[in-house]
Amino acid sequence: MAGITPRYDICRHCQERFAQSGGPGRKREYCSIACRRQAQRDRDGRLGQRSARSAHPLGRRIAEDLQALSAALLEAEYDGRPLKELLRCAGEVAREVEYYTAAAVHDARTTGADWEQVASASQVSATTARTRWTENRVQERLKRRASERAAVRQTAAPPVPGRDAAEERLLAQAVERASAKLASALSYLHRASELTIKDVAEQTSLSPSYVSRILSGERTPAWPVVRTLVELFGGDPAELAVLFESAHGLGPRARHAIPDAVARLQAALRGLHLAAGRPRFGSVRKASHGVLSTQAISEILEGELVPGWEQTSALVTALGGWPADVRPLWEAIHYAFLFCLDPVPEGFRQLPPARPEST
Repeated sequence: MAGITPRYDICRHCQERFAQSGGPGRKREYCSIACRRQAQRDRDGRLGQRSARSAHPLGRRIAEDLQALSAALLEAEYDGRPLKELLRCAGEVAREVEYYTAAAVHDARTTGADWEQVASASQVSATTARTRWTENRVQERLKRRASERAAVRQTAAPPVPGRDAAEERLLAQAVERASAKLASALSYLHRASELTIKDVAEQTSLSPSYVSRILSGERTPAWPVVRTLVELFGGDPAELAVLFESAHGLGPRARHAIPDAVARLQAALRGLHLAAGRPRFGSVRKASHGVLSTQAISEILEGELVPGWEQTSALVTALGGWPADVRPLWEAIHYAFLFCLDPVPEGFRQLPPARPEST
């Protein structure tokens, strides 16, 4: 019986000729296991190089939204809402956790983690990890999430009666947080002024009890009252304008020119710094876990730098705020950069990538 002539192919890694087996199944692409593993390491390295050019981690943005969804679930529990609503809130959190997991794996892979490391962290086999979180599947999930969020925003466009219930809850919580920050800022300015409640009442024609409720956060006053109090305390009303709007659920205009968008973000950041009691920049730097330098914090709060999202998020968190509440203001700047013709205001610079400051 004549022998079977072997089939030869070229190894995709070392480019050497090798003999294919004659059995059934998928044909080999590499001449050896060693070549296959080295090719995988090379692919991982290229993936890591692409990450150096990418923006901040995908998982971070989703984690910020998870914070708001988890707060909505907790609020529903405190309110004793029906089981159906509790489970709906839990479902929203669970779905976002799934998206976060895919994004976190993607972020780890783009920074050089191999499938064995992903498998160990997720407590599944390397084969399962490789199948579950391929780049294509992750991208499909993130596209689906983007579509879902776009659909929610569309349902939120009509008047309040037609707004999505989840959006209503998140908006109400954002208003509550802004109200608390506004009260904290007013209270800080009041303490710094060394005026008594009686002094404030006499100079503003407000009752002492009403002044006390404003400073404690029990009442959210109208803007003329806020402005009068801030001026009396020796502060700048502009620093509290965005907090006031947020505390009253007043959304900004759909589009802003660049100077307006930048000014609103900077006012919001200064308002949060004020609400936190104007902590020293060194303390803020430590709270940012080294993402921000003291110089960057100073220049951001003094209006000399327009921070990137990573720096904005770190600053907001370090000041006790919620990044998700400030994100629309930051996005408005970049929308303006893309779609407005106004020049960037003189003196403004874009903050470069963060470099950890030595402690």
